[in-house]
Amino acid sequence: MISFNPRTLIKVLVFVVLSLFPSLGMMAVEVKDFTFMHIGIDEGMVNQRVYSIVQTNDGAVWWTTKAGVDRANGNSVKNYSVVTDAIYSGAAGKVVKIAQTEEAKKADGKQTTDNLYIFDNNGHIFKYNTIQDRFDLLTSIVEIVNHELVLNDMFVQKDCIWLAMNDGVYKLVDGKVEPVLNNVYANCFIKTDKHLLFCTKEGIFNEKGIVLKGENVLCGYYDYIYNKVWLGTFGDGIKIADPSCKNIIHALGDATPHNPIRSIHPYGKNLMLIGIDGFGVYQASRKNPNGANLLFDANEGVHGVLHGNGIYALLVDSWDNIVIGSYSGGIDIARPAGSTTAIFQHIRNNKESLLNDHVNCVAQYTSDMLLMGTDDGVSIFNSATSQWKHVGQGMVVLDICKANDGKLLAATYGKGVCEIGVDGSARELYSVKNGTLKDDHVYKLMYDKEGNLWMACLDGALVEKTADGFKYYDIKYVNALAQLSDGQIAVGSATGLYFVNPKTGKVTEIKYAVKGLNDINRYVFDLYSLNSNALWIATDGGGAYVYNPKTKDCVQISTENGLPSNSVSSITKDKTGRMWLATDNGIAFVHPDKPTEVVDVNYCYGLRREYTRGAVCNLANGDVMYGSVAGAVIINPKNIQRLNYVAKLNILRVSCGANDSEEFKEEVYEMLKEGELHLSYNQRTFELFFESINLRNQFDIAYQYKMGEEKWSQLSDVEYIRFENLEAGTHKLLLRCVSKTSGTVLDEKELTVTIAQPWWNSWWMQLLYFLLVALAFYGAWRVYDLHNKYMRLVVRSVNENDNAESSLAETLEPANEQSEEEEESESIEDDAVKDFVDKATKIVLNNITDTEFTIDDLCSEMAMSRTLFYVKLKSYTGKSPQDFVRIIRLERATALLRNGKSVTDVAEMVGFDNPKYFSTVFKKYFGVSPSKYQ
Repeated sequence: MISFNPRTLIKVLVFVVLSLFPSLGMMAVEVKDFTFMHIGIDEGMVNQRVYSIVQTNDGAVWWTTKAGVDRANGNSVKNYSVVTDAIYSGAAGKVVKIAQTEEAKKADGKQTTDNLYIFDNNGHIFKYNTIQDRFDLLTSIVEIVNHELVLNDMFVQKDCIWLAMNDGVYKLVDGKVEPVLNNVYANCFIKTDKHLLFCTKEGIFNEKGIVLKGENVLCGYYDYIYNKVWLGTFGDGIKIADPSCKNIIHALGDATPHNPIRSIHPYGKNLMLIGIDGFGVYQASRKNPNGANLLFDANEGVHGVLHGNGIYALLVDSWDNIVIGSYSGGIDIARPAGSTTAIFQHIRNNKESLLNDHVNCVAQYTSDMLLMGTDDGVSIFNSATSQWKHVGQGMVVLDICKANDGKLLAATYGKGVCEIGVDGSARELYSVKNGTLKDDHVYKLMYDKEGNLWMACLDGALVEKTADGFKYYDIKYVNALAQLSDGQIAVGSATGLYFVNPKTGKVTEIKYAVKGLNDINRYVFDLYSLNSNALWIATDGGGAYVYNPKTKDCVQISTENGLPSNSVSSITKDKTGRMWLATDNGIAFVHPDKPTEVVDVNYCYGLRREYTRGAVCNLANGDVMYGSVAGAVIINPKNIQRLNYVAKLNILRVSCGANDSEEFKEEVYEMLKEGELHLSYNQRTFELFFESINLRNQFDIAYQYKMGEEKWSQLSDVEYIRFENLEAGTHKLLLRCVSKTSGTVLDEKELTVTIAQPWWNSWWMQLLYFLLVALAFYGAWRVYDLHNKYMRLVVRSVNENDNAESSLAETLEPANEQSEEEEESESIEDDAVKDFVDKATKIVLNNITDTEFTIDDLCSEMAMSRTLFYVKLKSYTGKSPQDFVRIIRLERATALLRNGKSVTDVAEMVGFDNPKYFSTVFKKYFGVSPSKYQ
């Protein structure tokens, strides 16, 4: 989770699990049953002092700190402040907690966001406002009772709020505080099936009075399965009472340190987790709580996986992750080891970790001892003691091979073959120097069925060491070796596949080919001989091939079949018979009888990584260990199947800017519930926020959207979409969350977005335009009519005049002069129009790369109002300002496209910050896409 810039999300501390993931019904769990992640300041927290944790029904995890409230959705951490008027004095010793609610008790601890309350120890009570996405101050107890107090706990019921305070227990009803139990220091509430228990320094009370004296209880949990009440005391450990809390039926005594117990939470049906201030997390049996043992802490040693020992809050979320909040270490999350049972990585300046993250080979020496060859020697991990040893530092180890006599041989890059010991010893065994190798860059080692050792070199002959001496085969650049069922040795190299017959010394090149395909990749990375009819071949760029040596038939497996990548690093078979193909972009499996039906399993935690060539090992317990460029990983194949998780997509809110009003947010909230969004024309630039939460598989979730008939966008981790200058009208938006691994659509939402017409395109403006046009036609008709009347008067006057010609000449002369004046006036008017249009065009061109350049900016530079500019531009060009600007941008784009610029560059150069939107507008205007226009 986590401040996750998606992209750097969580710090993963790595611990090992070499056994199958135990079910939650087992009596105890161990550190090795989990992998761990940490959330702190670097991941988005403002303060690492955690007081309480809760999960809401949308899957998000909330916690309170000294600074306020944080919400984590698996992709980011959002911070909420709960500041009161007492900014300075209120911060002293401030404690912020999440209130218990009766609703959450009925829903197995999960609360709805509509009923999320928090409080501070100064008596301020806040409630989460879902619509405004903030915490609003509900009331201040201090102002009601008019004296200082300490509020330690809250329990919210439908008709009242119970308050545990330093001077008693109270009820808040209709804005009034009513005393229930006076003169006690109340710590917390415990809700059982019949009573609400008040835990105080003086003992435990219920609504009727005291039930158990002398127990200073800080926290508790009612176990409805076994009908017991667990009590965490201040200094007397854990005690367990009957449902009425009148009798203590178990006391763990010295099983836990006698420090304050701050949190108690069940883990599965049989375990109870206990958070102890200063000592970490302990576990005990729910059914038979006769003792407890340490599970996690922040000290050196096998249990030291946390970032703080002062445990104040525990939560088990919907995916069985244990969320741990401490007084100084922020949030630690223990994830049950299911598909990924261990991850080994290098920790800087820590010898109890992997030597180097570039793991070239892996092997198992004994059931408890794992070997990892790296770019800086061999790291040996003992799972029984959780201790590391390191051998041959300074050597690049490419392969490790265990001889029949138990000796370990290491193939090195530049130092030949060395013999190494689990005690840390290392010595040179075979090299160019002693005449046994032709090249000291050894890539692969293998013992065949006869006990002969094969050594493959980069730029030297393949070597076979037998009891009689050394044999050499002219095959170089070898990456893989495998023995076939008939005894031949399959050799995979950068130049192809070869079969070597050890008895005859014959080398045969195998030109495997797929029927109907001419493009065959023969750069072999790894080999796996399944049986006499199937040799599996991993290649660098061609995927994998399944070759039948008898029939010469060959089948290709590639990304077209679902492989994560065509660069296949290694191939192995698990105990269930499935074939596992590791690539430079994750892992997939297939069934041997259906090799082209690939199942990509990168949705599993930690599996999407670049795996190294041939670095795979089947462990004795059925797990499979891999080497990668980012450490080593162990998977449990039995727990990995096809995509098997769900994630609901939620549209959260819409923002048009920092000044969104409360009324706007309320309107949007109601509209989104109906799957609609209506915005004004001025709100056509907005951001849409959404999320899909599955804290177990969050890294596999991505998002896509499309508007109308457009194509789906690229997959993205970003949980919002920004729309800029969306055109007026109704748009159909489809939004979906998708598995990155398989492309499976997990959930999809449809939203109808309506952008209102601008005021100048409204119905009343249309009516006004019509009236203006009608008025113009009427005016023109009136002028024409008056002109006709005038001409008739002139003709009549001429006929009545005896000197018709001279009078007519006198009459026409000024008329001609007027005509010349009119022509001059028209010429001046044409020049004005040209100057206006030229000036507007020049301004647009000067700002063509500015995506923020608006019509208002253009009007400002033209020194006129928006209305006057619109009327003039429309009358001169017939275009609206938006169309005018858009046409100039698009015409400029055509010239740039003809000059060979890319579509993305052109979009940016003409003021579009979204190449996809640019392509849509371009095609709409010119009838062809920008790419085809080129």
